Amino acid sequence: MGIVHAWRGAKLAAATGVLVMCAGCVINAPSASPTSASPPPTAPSARAAPSSPPVSPPVNSPDSATATPAKLTGPGTYTFSYQGAVGTIQVPANIMDPRLERYGDYRRLAQARAITYLIAQVDNRSDDTITMYEVVVVTNDGQQIEATSISDYVDTWRDAFAGEGGDATTYNRGIALSNSSNFYLHPGAKGTAILGAKEPIKTVKRVFVYPAGAFDRVEARRTS
Repeated sequence: MGIVHAWRGAKLAAATGVLVMCAGCVINAPSASPTSASPPPTAPSARAAPSSPPVSPPVNSPDSATATPAKLTGPGTYTFSYQGAVGTIQVPANIMDPRLERYGDYRRLAQARAITYLIAQVDNRSDDTITMYEVVVVTNDGQQIEATSISDYVDTWRDAFAGEGGDATTYNRGIALSNSSNFYLHPGAKGTAILGAKEPIKTVKRVFVYPAGAFDRVEARRTS
């Protein structure tokens, strides 16, 4: 019986020794010396952009080179171009212009109502015939005033001297005045066209020109 206990004790002691040895292996195992790692480089912090005060949009001053010139309107001289032809129109013309005198005289003989005159100077550099068929003036209140050849008005005034008891001399004078006022400007030629409108022109917003008939229209711009 004592032998058995002694054998068990030896066995237990041996097992315990093995355990202790194994534990020592774990405990006493050389650990890898930690590698000193440099801390990750820190990205340089972005320098905060200095805050700028709010900027107001630029205001064009009268002397600014980039300022957009105001569009001219109102009575004055208007310029147009068409297929190479260029011209200016006085909208309206000065009633005291000597080129209008013969029309005023004839109108008064016919005892007709006064009209508004427009004078166009045209340099026909195009390949078309320029007739100054019509000019349409748009007023500030949206009214459209149509001006046509002065010869149309002379023909109407001439009728006052027609018929039995009429004045044949004055009637024939009207024929000559109308014929001389017809405007047909061939390519390369320069000329003056007189136009008339029934209504007075006190304000001008836009001006449209029909240089060569009823279908082709261009806009004239005020230049002075």
